[in-house]
Amino acid sequence: MKSVTIQKTTVATLLAVAFAAPAMADVTIYGFISASVESVKATGNGTAATEFKSRTRVSDQGSRIGFKGNEDLGNGLKAIWQVEQGLRSFENGGTNDKGETAVFGTRNSFVGLQSADFGKVLLGNNDSAYKALTDVGQTVMPNTTADAGDFFNRGDARLKNSVHYFSPNLSGLELGVSYGVDEARTEIAGRFRQNNDRLSLAAKYTVGAFAVAAGFDRQGDKLGSTAAKDLDKTDFYKLVASYKLPTNTTLTAGVEQVRKDLVNSNDTKQTGWTVGLSQPFGATTLKLQYAEQGKLDGKGATEDDYKAKQWVIGATHDLSKRTQLFAYATKINNNKAATNTLGIAPVYTSGLGTSAAALDAGNDPQAIGVGMKHSF
Repeated sequence: MKSVTIQKTTVATLLAVAFAAPAMADVTIYGFISASVESVKATGNGTAATEFKSRTRVSDQGSRIGFKGNEDLGNGLKAIWQVEQGLRSFENGGTNDKGETAVFGTRNSFVGLQSADFGKVLLGNNDSAYKALTDVGQTVMPNTTADAGDFFNRGDARLKNSVHYFSPNLSGLELGVSYGVDEARTEIAGRFRQNNDRLSLAAKYTVGAFAVAAGFDRQGDKLGSTAAKDLDKTDFYKLVASYKLPTNTTLTAGVEQVRKDLVNSNDTKQTGWTVGLSQPFGATTLKLQYAEQGKLDGKGATEDDYKAKQWVIGATHDLSKRTQLFAYATKINNNKAATNTLGIAPVYTSGLGTSAAALDAGNDPQAIGVGMKHSF
């Protein structure tokens, strides 16, 4: 009987330790799962073989799961960490149309230090300061096929192999800087060595119902297909603002310019802009957005061929704090050299199943859908 008592005590002790350790670790599991049924197509360039014919599909709408935590180090200093991954096309078994599968660390994943006095420093794979601080609501239907982020926020990036600093809130002002290194530094025939690093700077100021943010991002050089340096640098500039009226109407506006310093051809410059509106009516919110990309300066007689515009109309309805229904309609009009596709669930007409998947120029993608989202 004594040995039985010892064994029971030992098992009880081990179980207590096993369950006590996670409780002390301060780990949070979070995320959401979201999907919609939609009708999509991308036609209009006049070449039937390169068009995306109308079809009905069920699409993942940006679903993700993450784990995060922190440890108090004393004197107001904390160690922080996060591992987050997208559930890429969970409705299709976890593989999207570019052949990418759902693996760990695909989204913001980092380790760092945080203090109320000096802010936070992160190391890992994380949204650039340009992306993180200039998000003041310019995309009215985020994490849906009608997400206009890829159309307007072209300088936004999640930087791999990167270090970030974000300041504390200084009476409404927040500052950030990010640097992503090019660890490969690809070299061809001993003649050219790429340095596709990235520097990102941004600031956001919030006072009451008004927010304004500005960002600058520089991407380094890239090697071209002819074993020569083709792109010397790409610069992004962005200015955005939002204002919430006493009626709870939220107005947003933004402008972004992309400049490319090319080695073997004329430098180019293109400016885009957007305006948006969101109006709640109890648990239901109606949303509208229009965005446009202007001519591509530097392309001479064909610069107008790169123009494009996108319309978005949508609505959300909160069934609870965690469960939401949504509906949307969006259309992109691409001029004959433009290749903009849909946001979270894009459509492609070439390279399907590979990293080179793309929409052929001149096609006009559009989508109408309804869906459901549950957060946890």
